[in-house]
Amino acid sequence: MNTHAGTSDQPANGEASGADNIALMTSVARLYYLERLGQSEIASIYGVSRSTISRMLTTARDLGIVHIMVDDYDPRDRELERKLVDRFGLHQAIVVRGMEGTEVAVRGSVGYFAAPIVDEWIAASRRVGLAGGRTLGELLRAIKHRSKPHDLEVVQLMGTIGSSPSNIDASELSRALASRFHGKFHNINAPAFVKDRQTRDLFLSHSQIQSVRALFPTLDVAFVGIGTLEESVFVEREVLTKAEFLEIGRCGAVGEICGRFFDSSGRECDSPFRDRVVSIDLDVLRAGKEVVAVTTGAARSDAVRAALKGGLVQSLVIDDVGARGVLEGR
Repeated sequence: MNTHAGTSDQPANGEASGADNIALMTSVARLYYLERLGQSEIASIYGVSRSTISRMLTTARDLGIVHIMVDDYDPRDRELERKLVDRFGLHQAIVVRGMEGTEVAVRGSVGYFAAPIVDEWIAASRRVGLAGGRTLGELLRAIKHRSKPHDLEVVQLMGTIGSSPSNIDASELSRALASRFHGKFHNINAPAFVKDRQTRDLFLSHSQIQSVRALFPTLDVAFVGIGTLEESVFVEREVLTKAEFLEIGRCGAVGEICGRFFDSSGRECDSPFRDRVVSIDLDVLRAGKEVVAVTTGAARSDAVRAALKGGLVQSLVIDDVGARGVLEGR
């Protein structure tokens, strides 16, 4: 705290003016910040209301009488980032240091601290692809609205999960991001999973969906989540049954991106479900300019590692616990 006295031509809170006002505010600030007295106690000492003390403290901060300092802290673990880049040949890695708390809190901190960097990536792009995901949703919600229009096109990478889209679905995240940048949104007006290949082909033959799919190879950057068989939004939302997931597991699946299941080498599993999904093909994703996976937690380590080994993603946003899990496996 800086208690240097200055001068002021304006009365503060009707209590005093000039040097006396500065001295009073400095005294109040010392009692509050250094002596740890409550605002009500200070108000009693000076014979004023608690709201007057609150206004004095605010004015003291505005005038620079009070300087609040916090030790430097880097929310990113640069050493883990370097190890991920070196081991997997990544373009970029953002590893956010873990915070004590629930999974929701971890996703929130990863989203908040990664948002400024991701904002720059998006701003430098003309066409961005989006899948769905909880951590990805937290990240995108931390990106501020642009004050001026940006020439950005946002492309939905997969169909909608269920009949009632949530705020973590690709459709809603894509719409929200386009709105933040005053850009254009290209949506896939179809379910993520349909009942059979014939139905899938019928959707893919529609001109609107064909026009969106034609944009997939032109993306400057794509953001995806990485799911597992143990923690799947498709079972949670009753799009696929537990029995169907057991069948997928028997095909060797360890992870999922955009509704497409892949094995430990990052290859798409040869199962009937690959012919039922309406989303970007993994081979198209693998050939993209920049694919960024956004995820958290050690439970997804095997799936993340497989996606990295298979070249499905080129950059990674993750928490430090998840990052260590990825690096510890083979």
